[in-house]
Amino acid sequence: MKINHIELKNFRNYQQCSIDFDPYINIIIGKNAQGKTNLLEAIYILSMSRSFKTKVIDEMIYFDEDFTKLQGFVESNHQNIELEIILSKLGKKALINHKEIKKSSDYVGYLNVVLFIPEDLMLIKGSPKLRRKLMDDEIAKISPIYMYNLNNYHKLLKERNKYLKLLNEKHQSKDEYLEVLSEQMAHIQVDLMKKRYEFISLLNDISKTMYDYIALHHETLSLEYKTYYKEMTYESIMNQYEKDYQKDILFKSTSHGIHKDDIIMKLDDKDASIYASQGQQRSIVLAIKIGLLELIKKEIGEYPVLLLDDVLSELDDVRKTKLLNLIQGKVQTFLTSTNIDGIHHNVINEAKKIEIENGCVKGVL
Repeated sequence: MKINHIELKNFRNYQQCSIDFDPYINIIIGKNAQGKTNLLEAIYILSMSRSFKTKVIDEMIYFDEDFTKLQGFVESNHQNIELEIILSKLGKKALINHKEIKKSSDYVGYLNVVLFIPEDLMLIKGSPKLRRKLMDDEIAKISPIYMYNLNNYHKLLKERNKYLKLLNEKHQSKDEYLEVLSEQMAHIQVDLMKKRYEFISLLNDISKTMYDYIALHHETLSLEYKTYYKEMTYESIMNQYEKDYQKDILFKSTSHGIHKDDIIMKLDDKDASIYASQGQQRSIVLAIKIGLLELIKKEIGEYPVLLLDDVLSELDDVRKTKLLNLIQGKVQTFLTSTNIDGIHHNVINEAKKIEIENGCVKGVL
């Protein structure tokens, strides 16, 4: 899977831009605040139909313009695909080969990317929300039905919490409508939990091998899917809802569910969120990101595109070399940096260098 060409119109600080990409390594070079990350963001939006930086459409539109238009020309499974995202005050429009796609679950998957940004180092010690997002984003790339079910679950969760608040205000106990909402959520959760468990099991096996290589066999990494329910069954979930009805009405919120799931990361059976050093945390995240490349390749038959935003500056020389060794000649990669001096590797030497200045391509090497 590769993106061969991109066209940007009125996107952030890019008023008009057209760039051809190398099928393997593309290094986006430039000083700070010139538009390097914006270019990676554009590729990500073409992949996921949303930004990793903001939910506010106006922030992505060039100053004093009414819309932004992103076009990506993708090669996947020997087919050429044109992706297009248009953002305006009226909302978002997504197109595949000039045909409008209404559901995100029908759009995602034509250009798969794995994103690695400095903030990802918070995956280990940050909130469970970050790790749930990792699960959901990555599973959605290989399973459209997962994204469809997840969206439905969150709609039902929102409706259930709204109804719990109403019951609380009216001093009422559970009724038939609350039970119907709970039953619908339970059915959906069974499928979602099974998919999450299967995904983390696969990612654990691959990431363990990657960590072993990156960390020079010093420790063993393990990933575990954590959910509240002892059994991933409809009956188990409904039993918990029965126990929680009174409490949920009192607190106007759904106490338990997959919206509180987590991934437990361990090194030699010790909780990494407590015991992992900064160096170990970097190795864990790097192993997971490379593991995702291999997992997606295993599931869909081709590697996704790798986006590395100022990541090399966060890694020491050993980890830089390990990362570059793992992607060499296999994965189309976009790497942003203010400076690549001092990085000695064939990947860097053979890469296409695209220099960005104030939202324009200043030069290509």
